[in-house]
Amino acid sequence: MTISALNLLKGTYGSIRAMGDKVISSDGALEIEGFEDMWMLTKQFPWPVMSSGGEIEIPMPMGMNSTQPQQTKIYHQGAITLFETTANHVSAMMLSQLRSGARFNAKVYEGVPESFIRAKRIVDCFLVLDNPDRDWENRSQVMTITGTIHFHYFGDDIPGNRAPV
Repeated sequence: MTISALNLLKGTYGSIRAMGDKVISSDGALEIEGFEDMWMLTKQFPWPVMSSGGEIEIPMPMGMNSTQPQQTKIYHQGAITLFETTANHVSAMMLSQLRSGARFNAKVYEGVPESFIRAKRIVDCFLVLDNPDRDWENRSQVMTITGTIHFHYFGDDIPGNRAPV
């Protein structure tokens, strides 16, 4: 390795550090409108990002092909995990949602609702939950309910009430 490699590494390191710290995955919350306290029971949820919906393949002469982006993806889905409580908070929320049409709006936070760097508004959401397993031998784990959250994201970002550290 040449001596200049150290200068290259130092410059690259400086450029990376200038971009700031990386986001920590655990620093987030999902708040469902009408069930604002449920964010404390939401263990896992998707963080929406804007992107193309995919590619469109375009045939060209002589067997060539090319691609162009599809329209922006607004429908998203991802895994969600909720902690159930002895007071049945998750089950009660689901029953209430189903009685009122099953759809809801929500916000996902980088931080928590009271103190966050940024948030994203997601709309027209609904949950498809899996039945949790009960296990007599499992004395070391709380019960979680997992499933899929379906939602729409239109790039509606909300500025935070605190600055990144």
